[in-house]
Amino acid sequence: MSVFDTIRIAASGLTAERLRMDVAASNIANAQTTRTQNGQASQPYEAEEVVFQAQQMGPESAAQGVSAIAIVNSNAANVRTYDPSSPDADASGFVTYPNVDIASEMADMMGAARSYQINATAAQAAKQQALDAIDLGKA
Repeated sequence: MSVFDTIRIAASGLTAERLRMDVAASNIANAQTTRTQNGQASQPYEAEEVVFQAQQMGPESAAQGVSAIAIVNSNAANVRTYDPSSPDADASGFVTYPNVDIASEMADMMGAARSYQINATAAQAAKQQALDAIDLGKA
């Protein structure tokens, strides 16, 4: 495996983890959104999850990185809360809130941030290794 394969693998991880952080941030931002973009109160925001898959880094390379193949809606159930004073309450006084678990989203975001940091460190180490090899060639 070449230094460039290492950088490509780390770059694919950086891209994947950034998307994972973006999706988690979107879920957290919409944790209390009880209406659709069109203003319909009957459909709260649906939490999303990223699906990853191994990706071949080149036609002649055995190295594998990662790529996001889909962003899917979570299958967790929405939360119904009794709040008859809410303008989004149904006829029974219940409001349907999104299926976003803030603690899980924060843990996912922290894991993504840590993985991002590790991939950035790996890319930097590979870059430094290539620069050191160039310096050896000059001597």
